[in-house]
Amino acid sequence: MAPLRIAVLALTLGLALAPAALSAQADPSKGPETVTFTRRGTLVYPHAKHAEMAECVTCHHESRPEKPSESEYQKCNACHTDPATAPLKTSLRNAYHNTETREGTCYTCHKAKAAEGVEVPMRCIDCHPREPAPRRN
Repeated sequence: MAPLRIAVLALTLGLALAPAALSAQADPSKGPETVTFTRRGTLVYPHAKHAEMAECVTCHHESRPEKPSESEYQKCNACHTDPATAPLKTSLRNAYHNTETREGTCYTCHKAKAAEGVEVPMRCIDCHPREPAPRRN
């Protein structure tokens, strides 16, 4: 009889804790520690650090009618491509930062933080370090 009580207690405890465990896994602010981009050199984006400083919707904005989201927090390149693919007009690169207008998710936030006196990367090389040129033999 005791093993049955232990099994029922273990099952009850497991079911009580399961929603907390599932919600922790489903919490988008717990996303990846880093995201690595390799299109223009290697950029390691500190996702977890940014998730502590900003709301998820700062980057993962609501979907547009012309391109509905498939999930609540999807990757930028799920909609934004280089070059932009109709019906969208904003390329992936310009969604992050349009170097001509100095706007986009990264530029806009970094400019605002700099205006508040926060030290943030402001030059291309601050986030996109140059990779050493391959050695010639």
